This record gives sequence, structure tokens and C-alpha cells, in this order.
Amino acid sequence: MHMILGLTLMHDSSLSLPYSASQSATLQRKSLYHWDQATTLYHRILNGPIPPSHRDAIWATGVHLGAASFWYLESDDPYTVWPLKPSEPGDLSWMKIGEGKRHLWRIADPTREDSVFRRVLARNHGPCTTPPDWMQNNDISLVPESVKITFGITPLSSKEDNVYHLPVLILSRIRHLQLSHGNVLEFLYFTAFITPEFLELLEQKDPKAVFLLGWWFQMCRNGTLWWMTRRARVEGEAVRIWLSVVDSRLNDLLEELGRRRDMEVKEGGWIQTKAQNIDESGLEVNWALDSRGRILTVA
Repeated sequence: MHMILGLTLMHDSSLSLPYSASQSATLQRKSLYHWDQATTLYHRILNGPIPPSHRDAIWATGVHLGAASFWYLESDDPYTVWPLKPSEPGDLSWMKIGEGKRHLWRIADPTREDSVFRRVLARNHGPCTTPPDWMQNNDISLVPESVKITFGITPLSSKEDNVYHLPVLILSRIRHLQLSHGNVLEFLYFTAFITPEFLELLEQKDPKAVFLLGWWFQMCRNGTLWWMTRRARVEGEAVRIWLSVVDSRLNDLLEELGRRRDMEVKEGGWIQTKAQNIDESGLEVNWALDSRGRILTVA
């Protein structure tokens, strides 16, 4: 219940920001109390014997904690957030929730017979889906030529010999999409399949790695999922400012890709994709949350 209240207050904070910054800040502070209480209780439960009746609540709370971590920023001023602010150990913790979800999956097993989530999860084999064919087949046909040159992407390169290869492949598949509930899984591939090597480069503020995260932010910022768009807007702007100082060539490329995206949208409108999986009742089965935090989908 604390996590539901916390996420609801976060959403209210997000809605009120355009009209009253002070009210938004007040709601955010209130949300942190419930988030803290939920986290404390959650750790206490996970550290002891887990009754079978608690497993669905454990899974649902984990999903909500992930959304809260994604949304929460201490400031909406790009000059006070990553990568412009001094580095701290928790700067990229929101990107590391994938492993936590895999651990929760093993504990809660939301595909078990008596789980309320079984209907929407039965056809998935884990919290991270199997890599799609285009990822396994190394399809680089959608990678812009300028990006291929900058990151050394060729038909012979791979994630094993080029740490940027997989992120570039994923981002090139979504560059014509507007983030929505129906295609969120395609956007979440970027964090779901992140490698330890790429994450380490981000923590070191490697310009090329920061550029790729900034490109992803650029594609997420105008989406319809409130818990993703805030960070995309604020840290996305921080990345743009940081690159303009650290590597003007990469900043120019990021702006070029943004202009090209805007132009294509004006000429042809957003290219939308259908939900990745639809069960017999029409319910999406890629996890995300609706505007009030209700679980709609499972990735």
C-alpha cells in the first residue's frame, strides 16, 4: 500500500509541475515518505521466510519500485543532474533494476498456477524476453550511416568485439517510434540488454556511451509514459549540455539525429507499433504502468 501511495503521489507531482512547481515539490516530498516506508518493509520481507500468499505482492511491489526509481530525480534543473553534477555511486542505479527483477522473478514466480499474473505472463520465460530475431541476426540495416561510422558498426562487428554495437542496434530500431504503452518493450530493450561493460563506460562518463544514452533519452522524452519521460527530458538536456562541452562532434551528431527525427515526424507522422504480445482478451503483456500506476504490461 505504501508503494501504491508513493507512486500515485509521484504521478500527481508530475501532473502538477506545469502549473505549480511548489505544489509539485510538496507532492514529491510526500511520495518519498511512502517510498521509504515501502522499501523498508520490502527489505524486511525479502530477508525472511516468504509465505506463498505474499509472492504476488512482492512481484507487483518490485515493478512499482522500478517505475519509481526511473521517475525520481532530486531536481528538474539539468545543471544539477547526471552527467553535469559530480559523480556519485547511485547515479545510474535506475538502470540496474533489471538484475533485481530477475531475482524477484525467481522468488515470486508470477507464472505459477495460483498467480494473478499468470494469464499475462505465462508465455514469457522470464522478466527479460528472449532477444528478438533482428538482435540475434545482427541486422544493422536501420543504423544511420553517420552512426555506423562514428561507432564502427559493420556487418562483422558484434557486441563481443564492440561495446557500442548492441546499444546502437537497439536504438536504431526505435528511432522512428513514439514511446507508448504499445511499444514500450522495444524502448526497454536498451536497459534490459545493457552489458556490464557498457554500464561501466557510462559510470566513467565515456563520451560515446553518454551520447547513446542521450540518444535514447531524446527518443523517450515525448512519449506517453509519465514515469519515463521526466528523466528523459531532464537528464537528456543535461547530456546535450555536457556533450557540447566535452565532444562537440558527438553533440552535433545528436542534434542532427534529433532534427532528422522531427522532420520525419512532420512529414509522415509517428510510426507506431502494436503491442508486442496480446493475449486472447486483448490485454498487453509487455510490462508498463498506466498513468495511475496500474500494471498493464510485463517486460
